[in-house]
Amino acid sequence: MKLDYNTTQLIKVADIKIPDIFSRRLKTGINKIDVLFDEGVLPGSAMTLTAQAGCGKTTFMLQMLQGMTQNGYKVGYFSGEESIYQLAYTAGRIGVQDVQIANETDIDSIKQHMNNLDIVVIDSFQALTSSIKMNSRTLEKHAVQTLTKHAKNAECVVVFIMHLTKSGDLKGGTIVPHTVDANLKISRISDTDNDNDRVIYFEKNRFGPLNELECSIERTGYNFECDVVREQKTDTEKASKTSSKQLQIEELLELISACGDRGLSIGEAIKHFDSSYNTMYSRFRDLTVTGKVNKYGRGQEAIYTL
Repeated sequence: MKLDYNTTQLIKVADIKIPDIFSRRLKTGINKIDVLFDEGVLPGSAMTLTAQAGCGKTTFMLQMLQGMTQNGYKVGYFSGEESIYQLAYTAGRIGVQDVQIANETDIDSIKQHMNNLDIVVIDSFQALTSSIKMNSRTLEKHAVQTLTKHAKNAECVVVFIMHLTKSGDLKGGTIVPHTVDANLKISRISDTDNDNDRVIYFEKNRFGPLNELECSIERTGYNFECDVVREQKTDTEKASKTSSKQLQIEELLELISACGDRGLSIGEAIKHFDSSYNTMYSRFRDLTVTGKVNKYGRGQEAIYTL
C-alpha cells in the first residue's frame, strides 16, 4: 500500500482513483473480531494495542493470529518480553498451535521478516532495539517511522503492543499512537459481577469506525460469544460492593501474612472464602500487579507470599 502522503497538488475528489487495497481486508475467521475491525484488518495498516498488566493483550493477539493462520495468512509474533517457551506454554493453554513466534527485537530484522508475512505483532514496542546507537527518544521515532512505512510498502499489518503505567498512562512519548493508523485498547468492565469481563475498543481508527467488543477472558482464552451482563444497582449498592471487595483483599493479605514463608495458594484461598477460582485469581492478580505480594509457580498450585 504505497500511499503518496507527500503530494501537494490540489486534485478534484472525483478524479482520484482509490486504491483497491481499501476494499481488501484480512479476515480472522472470528466473527466478533472481524466486525470490530470493520469486516477485517486493512493490509499495510499500523496499530497499537494497549492495556494494563493482566488484561489479556498477549492472549487476544495470539487468538487473533491463530484465526488468521486458519484463513491462510502468514503471521509472526515477535517478543522481547517473554521467551518462546513461555509464549508456547500460554498458546497451548488457549488452543493456539499454528502461530509462528520468535524472540526478536531488532528493528531491521523484523523489517526483513515483514516482506514474507501478512501481519506481525511486536511485544512490546518498548523492547525494540537497533544496531545503531541512539538515545531512547531517537530510537522510538526511528522504530515507529521505519516499521510503519515498511508496513505500507510490504502490505504487512504491524501491531505494537504498548505498556501502560499503573495509573493507566502510556509509557514513553506520544509519537507512536499519533503515527499509527489505529489505537486499540483493552479494559476491564467495572460494573459487572464478573471480574474477567473486558471491553476491546478503538480510541482512534483512520480506516473504520470506533467499534467496541465486550467479552470475557477465561483460562482457555477469550470467549467472544459471551454476553456481558451489567449490574443494575444504586450508587449505594455499588459503593457497598467496592467496600466488600476491599475488605476481602485486606483479609486475603492478612491470611497470606499469617502463612509466613510457607505462603498461600489460590486453592486454599478458594476454600477459605468459599469463592470461585476466577474471583480469587483476580484478587491475587491485583495484589501481584501492585507489588503487594510475590508469586511463585503457576495455576492453582502457585504460592503467594508477602
